[in-house]
Amino acid sequence: MLISVTRVRVKGMWVLPFFIYHIVRSTKQLNRAAGLLHSDLTRDSWRVGWTMSVWENKDRMLEYRNHGNHAKAMRIARRIGDEVEAVHWDADTIPSWEEAKIRLHQKYGRKLDQNKW
Repeated sequence: MLISVTRVRVKGMWVLPFFIYHIVRSTKQLNRAAGLLHSDLTRDSWRVGWTMSVWENKDRMLEYRNHGNHAKAMRIARRIGDEVEAVHWDADTIPSWEEAKIRLHQKYGRKLDQNKW
């Protein structure tokens, strides 16, 4: 399985409607995507949203990522988010949110406050 985790921190309240619009449209596409095994959303605050998707393989994830509503959302992500980050890895089981957040934060060299989880 391929695990894909993303984190977006929006620039401010003024971009929230755009962010929510693209989340809804991308989620609808995601729920119909071939090869999707699991998906979940969470947030740390009103500014920080996370996604986790689990795929049969990398090709299935790329089919989703590079087409349709998700591709449109990716094109505007840097205009509405001041932090747009992703991490991917192969696994045999679906990770917890704690593991997913640790992996992403480690990739970007941040110190972890595990008391948050």
